[in-house]
Amino acid sequence: MLNRRFLRIKAFQTLYALSREEQPNVAQYRKKLFEGLDKTYELFVFILSFPEAFLDFLESELEGQKAKYIPAPEQIELLERIMANKVLVQIASDLALKDAQKKLKVNWSQSADVLRGFWNEIKDKNWVVKYAHNKENTYAHDKEFTTTLFEIIFADEDLFFTYIEERYLNWDDDQVLILTTLQRLLKDLKPTQMGFLPQKHKDEEEDLKFLKDLFDRYNQDEAEITELITVRTKNWDEDRIALVDMILMKMALCELLYFPYIPVKVSINEYLELAKLYSTPQSHSFINGILDKTQFELKKLNKIEKLGRGLVD
Repeated sequence: MLNRRFLRIKAFQTLYALSREEQPNVAQYRKKLFEGLDKTYELFVFILSFPEAFLDFLESELEGQKAKYIPAPEQIELLERIMANKVLVQIASDLALKDAQKKLKVNWSQSADVLRGFWNEIKDKNWVVKYAHNKENTYAHDKEFTTTLFEIIFADEDLFFTYIEERYLNWDDDQVLILTTLQRLLKDLKPTQMGFLPQKHKDEEEDLKFLKDLFDRYNQDEAEITELITVRTKNWDEDRIALVDMILMKMALCELLYFPYIPVKVSINEYLELAKLYSTPQSHSFINGILDKTQFELKKLNKIEKLGRGLVD
C-alpha cells in the first residue's frame, strides 16, 4: 500500500516542516516520519471499516422502522436492499480486516449521529432510490453502488471530514493515497474474495531502508546538494525560488547521487509529479530544467553511478 511515491511524499512533508523550524530537531522529525507510516495504515483500515458501521446502523434503523405503529414499506424495502448489498457485506465480514481492526483498535464508536446525518442526506437521492428498485440483483450493481457510496462519503461529505479529522490528524496529508487505494481495491474486488486488505508494505525492509536513507542523506549532505543547485541558478534571486521547489530538487539530487539502483529518469519524473501536487504551475518546467542540466553535468564528471541491468546509460 505504502508505495515509493507515497514514501517520497511523506519524506517531503517532513523535510518541509523541518526546514521551517528555527532550531530544527532532526532526530525528532525523523521519529515522527516513521511513526506517521503506521498512522496512515491505521487510517486506511478505519476507512475500510465504514461498511460494517454503516450496516450496523441500517440494521438499527430497520428495527426502528418495523417497530413503528405504521411502518413505511418503501423505507423497509430500501433498508433491506442496501443491507443485502454483496460488496458491503463482503467487506464488513472479512476476517483479515476484522483482525486488523482489533490489532489497531480501530472502530466507529460514537458515530451514530454522523451516520444518521449521512443517511438522511442520501436516502432520498435518485441514485439510492434507483438502486433499491433495481431488480437486477448482481454483484456488478452492488459494486457500483458501493463505489458511489464511498465517493460521496469521502469526497463530498463535510460531515465525515470533520468526524475523521477529529480522530486522525494525518487525514489532510494522507487522504489522496487512502482514497486512491480504496478505489483500486473496489475496482479489483471479486465475488467471494476474502483477505483483500492490502499489506502495509510490499517489502517493509526495503521500503523503510529507502525512506531512512533518503531522509538521512538529505540532512547529511544538504549543503553540498544545495550548492549544486545554487551554481546553476545564479541568475535567480534566492528568494524567488520557492522553498517547495528547493526541497524537491534536493531530494531528487539525493536519489541521483546516492541511490544507485533507481534510474535517473525515474527519480526526476517522480519529483516532477510531486511538484504538480505541491507547487505552482510554473515549477514543473523550472525544476525539470534545473535537474536535467544538473544530471547531464554530473554524468560528465562521473558523479552519477547507476548499477544494475538497464540502469547504466
